[in-house]
Amino acid sequence: MENTTTTLLEPTYRPRLEWNTEVYEYLSKAYGHQHFAQICNALIRPAIQSCVRVNTLETTTAEVIRKLRKHLLKKKEVTEEATGNHHTGTTQKEDGVSLPLTQAAAVSSEDILPRQQQQQQVPAAAGDPKFEERNAAECCFEHELLKNVVLVRGKGPCNINYKIVKEDNESGLKEVVVSRKCGEAVLRGAHVFVPGVLACSGHVERGEMVAVSVAVERPDGAGGWCVGVTRGTTLSSQHANSQFEDTSRSGWFIGTGRAMMTRASLFRETKGVAVEMVDRVFDLPSFNGLLTGDIFLQNLPSVVAAHVLDPKPGERILDMCAAPGGKTTAIAMLMEDKGEIIALDRSHNKVSDIVRLSEEMKLTCIHAMKMDALKSVLSESTKIDNCLNQPCNLDPRQSSACLVDKQNAAGSRMRKTEVQTTAALKSSLDKGAYASRAEARKAARRLKTGQNVGEQLPPIKGFCPRSFDRVLLDAPCSALGLRPRLFAGQETLESLRKHSNYQRRMLDQAVQLVRPGGSLVYSTCTLNPGENEAVVRYALDTYPFLSLAPQHPRIGGPGLVGGQDVFDGSAFRSWLREGEQHMVQRFDPSGPNDTIGFFIAKFAVDLPLEELAM
Repeated sequence: MENTTTTLLEPTYRPRLEWNTEVYEYLSKAYGHQHFAQICNALIRPAIQSCVRVNTLETTTAEVIRKLRKHLLKKKEVTEEATGNHHTGTTQKEDGVSLPLTQAAAVSSEDILPRQQQQQQVPAAAGDPKFEERNAAECCFEHELLKNVVLVRGKGPCNINYKIVKEDNESGLKEVVVSRKCGEAVLRGAHVFVPGVLACSGHVERGEMVAVSVAVERPDGAGGWCVGVTRGTTLSSQHANSQFEDTSRSGWFIGTGRAMMTRASLFRETKGVAVEMVDRVFDLPSFNGLLTGDIFLQNLPSVVAAHVLDPKPGERILDMCAAPGGKTTAIAMLMEDKGEIIALDRSHNKVSDIVRLSEEMKLTCIHAMKMDALKSVLSESTKIDNCLNQPCNLDPRQSSACLVDKQNAAGSRMRKTEVQTTAALKSSLDKGAYASRAEARKAARRLKTGQNVGEQLPPIKGFCPRSFDRVLLDAPCSALGLRPRLFAGQETLESLRKHSNYQRRMLDQAVQLVRPGGSLVYSTCTLNPGENEAVVRYALDTYPFLSLAPQHPRIGGPGLVGGQDVFDGSAFRSWLREGEQHMVQRFDPSGPNDTIGFFIAKFAVDLPLEELAM
């Protein structure tokens, strides 16, 4: 007879981040083995504090803080009522010893609380209303330097009880195994959705408490990686035993939750919440649907990048890789929604995301366009638009405005199809099981894109050189700084070099689009110095009219100097020179700011030397 529960071997959260061997050696050499080990330990955990950017054009930071504190208090009451105050309130230490949260948080309150709030902390009894209000105040506060940013602190890693007691017998909870990407989303505060479920114990019933673990890629024996889990596997079966090793899985448990459907439904349905999380290894607040239009959940370094650009009202700004629109809307608010921001992305769906976010935040100065940033510079021989048939010496603001109007008009027509598509989807579902499958899939795709068959955004040829006051290039990258990250083995030295070459090509375009006297900000969310400091070195050596400019505010640390002794698989590439490291900002995941890994460089653009001589 098949077991219906899973025997858990020390279920904890102790993942080991896997890397490509050559990449691991390369980054260990760049940072030093001890420092890189600390970075890896930080990457497998989410940031304990969430960064919320306030839409200061619609509300105030003080009002948002008041509402968030009220929300946190209410959420705490609801959670305690639902769980019977089940949460243990302790966190794990590296040696497995449990300590109170105030002593063992991944980032201590001294690191992230403003000094004045540290001084106000007074011991009090849990359950006391004044204590709860004070606790909410300490967990939700304004950033010391960025007055449009609110920090909301969570806690973790927490000890979770994975045992149940029935008739004086203790046994392990039934288990649901999820994919890595699903697990990373849960660590950030999401519930488990049906597409993310890979396997589970037998006879799971709706409403039953289950343990949630993650299946992560492992070596496949042929130089690659595989998950090695067949979707629909029943745990404790012979088939499961051939795919899983309990000893290697024991450190991948991320919490417990309540099954929202039976085991059969988990693998029959295509969408919906599979497990509603109750206790999490990292207890972070959820902002889904909260204060829509007034706040935007964004990584702190991304907010800093928008401030470093230092946009002014009335200026013309280009965001070359704008999706999903977080930095674009941050720039618009700093400009007081006065001026013009051109936001580019080569994906229609992502352009639609930018438009929706701009509308949600009631911003009118943002014009989202579908365009490949590698083709953003208009050559002298190219006409701006077949319809306009005007030469490149036209006022770039007028020509751009015409193009924006054309794309916005097309976008409006596409969004009108959403109501029609929804009706078509409902109609298809009413025609029966067989008919609904094909038609529903087509209707869902149209609903996702908001696009009629054959209807496309009109193409744009590019922009005139020197037609923007400031340019932000938040370049596509290897994203090795994002957290939580449970696997990093997909990147190789060759793929890292390809990222770097692609970024240099994009920088070549960006340099041409900034007017003399303007600014160019280059940023990435990767740890790879080949995509950060080495690209800055390339820019400074290739374009003598570029120089590193001071950055305000300065929250990150210095960049990396040297590079000549670090082999990236094909060459020894120079990074920053002595003195230049303090002109950039590098955000370290293992540092006191508790952020993702991020890099920011700001360039001042002068006239080329040949023009100065004229």
